[in-house]
Amino acid sequence: MARFLWSAGTILVALGIAAQLFGWDAIMWIPSAVLDALLWIPQAVVEALREDPRTYGVILAGLALMLVARLLSRRG
Repeated sequence: MARFLWSAGTILVALGIAAQLFGWDAIMWIPSAVLDALLWIPQAVVEALREDPRTYGVILAGLALMLVARLLSRRG
């Protein structure tokens, strides 16, 4: 636990120094870009569902059945 706290403290100190030197806007563009990249996939799925809900409904039902089959196969 002490090792984790030391590491977290080191990261926070480094982040604070970098923010002081470069500014928060320069530091925070990286997490913003990563978040935008990760949110692109769910947004594309929602948009596709709105365009053709029956087709993707069938696909989602198939995926659900595959998931249930996987869970049942693990039990025995």
